[in-house]
Amino acid sequence: MKTVLRNAFCGALLVLLASCSTMGDRYGRKNLDTIEAELRSHVAVLASDEFGGRRPGSEGERKTLRYLAEYWEAAGLVSATNDPANPWLSPLELSVRRPKDSKVSFSRDGKQLAFEETQVRVFSSGQQALLADAPLVFVGRLGAELDQSVLAGRVAVMMWDHREREDQRAALLANGAAAVLAIVVSSAEYRQLIRFRDAGTYRLVNDDAGSILDGYMSLSGAGEVIGQEEVLALLKSAESDDFRPVSLGISADLQASSTGGALRTHNLVAKLPGSNPDAGAVLLMAHWDHFGFCGDPASGDTVCNGAVDNASGLAVLNAVASRLGKGPQLDRDVYFVATTAEEWGLLGATAFARNPPLPLQSIVAAFNLDSIGVAKRGTPVAIVGEGLTPLDAEVERVIAAAGRIKTGGDFAQQFVRRQDGWALLQRDVPTLMVSSAFGDPDAYREYAENRYHSANDNLETVELGAASEDTVLHVDLVRHFASIASHPGSAR
Repeated sequence: MKTVLRNAFCGALLVLLASCSTMGDRYGRKNLDTIEAELRSHVAVLASDEFGGRRPGSEGERKTLRYLAEYWEAAGLVSATNDPANPWLSPLELSVRRPKDSKVSFSRDGKQLAFEETQVRVFSSGQQALLADAPLVFVGRLGAELDQSVLAGRVAVMMWDHREREDQRAALLANGAAAVLAIVVSSAEYRQLIRFRDAGTYRLVNDDAGSILDGYMSLSGAGEVIGQEEVLALLKSAESDDFRPVSLGISADLQASSTGGALRTHNLVAKLPGSNPDAGAVLLMAHWDHFGFCGDPASGDTVCNGAVDNASGLAVLNAVASRLGKGPQLDRDVYFVATTAEEWGLLGATAFARNPPLPLQSIVAAFNLDSIGVAKRGTPVAIVGEGLTPLDAEVERVIAAAGRIKTGGDFAQQFVRRQDGWALLQRDVPTLMVSSAFGDPDAYREYAENRYHSANDNLETVELGAASEDTVLHVDLVRHFASIASHPGSAR
């Protein structure tokens, strides 16, 4: 009996060791090194100077989409646009506005205020916008909380140095501000913002924004207009929980004009066919676009390569496609979407959601991949969109089974509305970002402060250690949600 038990124990031990060996190869350093090298090879191409910063409508777009489409096809994906005239590529038309003129003057008690004109710029979203003798009110970080009576007919002067600035600006305009000026503390960031806007802004052709006036004031420009000590005091007071808007006793005349044009760009849409597509679909998404040539000419490097944002996300998307394509057929279709014009307001994702190639209610789970190349191996993962979908419990089980640690906190949730997944969440598609990029807030802040949307976001500074682990995790997530056995829930 002892011999039988000993043999049984040894047999079980051999099975366990074999299982551990398989798991070790899958999650161990050797396999992750291979994945990391693969990711780096994709980033090296997509974030190269040859691709010119991947701006929509440029030669860089053509090269990017060709590179992705060829790789996806080789991985076993097929076109999923459902449009024989446009296989793989789903076109969308954008309207382009490029600044033509900007004129600004300020007065206090009827007396004109002197300031360096290059330190204040305004822009119009339409052909021309004018505003005369409008009072300035400093609103700090307030936006949606403000009543129309506070903003109507006034120029709202806001702080730019916080993460909710885009939402704040939109809320101020929606609540009745005649114009919005943002105080930009960093002089380098101020110059960069002006370069971005001078290069033009995009909108979907059917989204007419009218003639909105908005712009920027450098800290020195704001100091000249408002007063240096007064500006610093205002910025400090805005940090208080009991801050209220402050009338500045200054009036502004603002004028801006722009020229219009049109641009055709594309989403790339493909799928890995499942054996039972009637059971719904899983969707993976990453934006392919960046800003093109946005670097400071004085630096000698004008290409904004976008290695982290978002060549890293595309690299993971490619690696996941390759691994799923080589594996057994899944039950559900898995859609892969590379979106355009994310940097200009999630335009490609919005267009996809408005005119999808599959019913949105058939998507059982969607995952967005964005700016994933900032964290080292061993970094926990955070869920952007946690609590907004019914997926959390299942996603957490997949994370745990992969040997990863999930971290919570508010940091990741700051990005819910700032990524393509938001366009799907708004239409009740259960969409998350499961990413190590937001599992290490310090690493992400370092990236945001020093490389984000600049010529410094290049291959040499990208960190793909945790991205290799995230690749394995996303393969697991897709397999889980594409399997009827592990996720029997039908499409909505």
